[in-house]
Amino acid sequence: MKKIIFTVGGRRFEVELDDNFAQYVSQDLSVNNIALDRNNDATKLLQLYLKALKKNHDMDEQIKTFMVEKLQ
Repeated sequence: MKKIIFTVGGRRFEVELDDNFAQYVSQDLSVNNIALDRNNDATKLLQLYLKALKKNHDMDEQIKTFMVEKLQ
């Protein structure tokens, strides 16, 4: 387990994640300009969250399409 600490809107958050997932999250936060060493705007984090939801939704749709094709 690895702890990731970041600050949003003046509030400090600590999360513990599996090592591989923590590395992925750290890289994704960095690529999307969410700094681990200073305060971040909540809007940026919300945008990143919505982007992740979109990615998840698209993957779900692809899985459904794949399943339908395989059943035919």
